[in-house]
Amino acid sequence: MILYHGGLIPVPEPDLSLSRQQLDFGGGFYTTTSFAQAAKWSKIKSRRDGVPRGYISSYELDESIFKSKIMQIRKFRGPSRAWLTFVMHNRKDVGFAHPYDIVQGAVANDRVYACINAFEGGFIDFDTVIRRLRTYALADQISFHTDRAVKQLRFLGEKEVVSDEKNS
Repeated sequence: MILYHGGLIPVPEPDLSLSRQQLDFGGGFYTTTSFAQAAKWSKIKSRRDGVPRGYISSYELDESIFKSKIMQIRKFRGPSRAWLTFVMHNRKDVGFAHPYDIVQGAVANDRVYACINAFEGGFIDFDTVIRRLRTYALADQISFHTDRAVKQLRFLGEKEVVSDEKNS
């Protein structure tokens, strides 16, 4: 399986100590199977930091890891009550920690957060949020939360991405 990470610099050896904590799946190293999604992440970070370019790092991951018993893996199959609850805990509950080495699921983007905000404001119920989210085309993300999980990634190389305002 080929995975991509979009960032400001090439990342041949991911360092978990540099991770932000309150992300969809908690602190970790985030990848996706979508080159386009990684490019989007890279451009967002580049514009946020005022730099003209970012990079997409590519990795190979042996898919058999998802069937092995040596890692604690949480896989969400699309938007669900469990996925949304997990994302909300990771994003909002300071100090929330989970036991997983690897987490796989959908990316919670701005459209997702509009739904979540409507739910939190009492405008829609949980089931309506999930129904709406299932109509969205959400990119995937696979996050690595422990050193032993990160060691499963084999760096393949990087590609420069120019951050232009026309492409987001």
